[in-house]
Amino acid sequence: MNKKILFINACLTGGGSEKVMSTLANYFAQMGFDVTMILVRNKEHTYEINKRINIIQLTCRHNNKLLILCKRLYEIRKKVKSSNADTVISFMTDINLFTILSCLKLKKRILISERAHPLLINVNQKKPLYIRILRKILYPLADGMVFQTKFAKECYPGKIQKKGYLIPNPIPHDLPSIHKGPREKVIVAAGRLSEEKNFSMLISAFHEVSQIHKEYQLIIYGRGHMLDHLLSLRKNLDLEEKVKFPGYVDDLTERIKDASIYVSSSDFEGISNSMLEAMAMGIPSVCTDCPVGGAAMVIENDKNGILIPVGDVLALRDGMLKIIEDKKFAENLSEEAVKVREKYSVSSIGNMWLDII
Repeated sequence: MNKKILFINACLTGGGSEKVMSTLANYFAQMGFDVTMILVRNKEHTYEINKRINIIQLTCRHNNKLLILCKRLYEIRKKVKSSNADTVISFMTDINLFTILSCLKLKKRILISERAHPLLINVNQKKPLYIRILRKILYPLADGMVFQTKFAKECYPGKIQKKGYLIPNPIPHDLPSIHKGPREKVIVAAGRLSEEKNFSMLISAFHEVSQIHKEYQLIIYGRGHMLDHLLSLRKNLDLEEKVKFPGYVDDLTERIKDASIYVSSSDFEGISNSMLEAMAMGIPSVCTDCPVGGAAMVIENDKNGILIPVGDVLALRDGMLKIIEDKKFAENLSEEAVKVREKYSVSSIGNMWLDII
């Protein structure tokens, strides 16, 4: 098998798109493909990569943004040409634009993918006008575009949708075994500490839960610029002994495998990797029914998880209380949730990618 696949992304540091890319790259390498990864930003690597994968780390010591852009375009083009890749796959808006521009006239099959809300940077900010203009001009030049959900696909004009494919995120094959027996009295969440994750709502809802069930703790894994705000909220609600922020950890699934509840409180989200992994380990989960529709695609409400309206503190509180107080309901959620292991397995999702490669 001699097909060559080249992935391009920002880095391998703790993000959802980076995790999906590394999971797919590892799978393709194990299948015998010749896999290369170009990383645009020089940051620490937090995801394990198969030794057979060739990693190309770009570096740029300029401070001038225009020079950085030009150098990145030149370097990507040069590396793509020298790799002799049959297919080039890029993730995230800015990297997609770099990739399309860099590969003009190279006669490569270009597949691009959006991994979050196509229209927004965060809940308060639309993508810049120049990004929207460039996307309108360049995206039609790609050979195909991968979307996580139908909602994300429908954010684009018909000529893009015609080239579109719906492929959800894969669940890693090396998750811990499904926990048996009593669960720890811990509620967990994970993600970048940024506005769209709305961990403020989760802390507020947990405050009410903790008034009734004082033995429970809330642990939020991740890092980001909202940490100081969340610490202040924790202090104001007198939850300093009950709400913990361990930061980013590379053994998240091991740490949360016996938790009582997983919560995704996002205002928008692609498909949360942490949510999928929590469900695959049988952790009863409460998730906002947020755009771009990833949670609703995976969760059947009150069957394998609980869906709540975006921003609804009371619904989140009630969802957590229902799981805590109705043990049979929680067990049923757990038994149904683990079925996502097979549906979204790496082999299943990887083969969907291979079909379009």
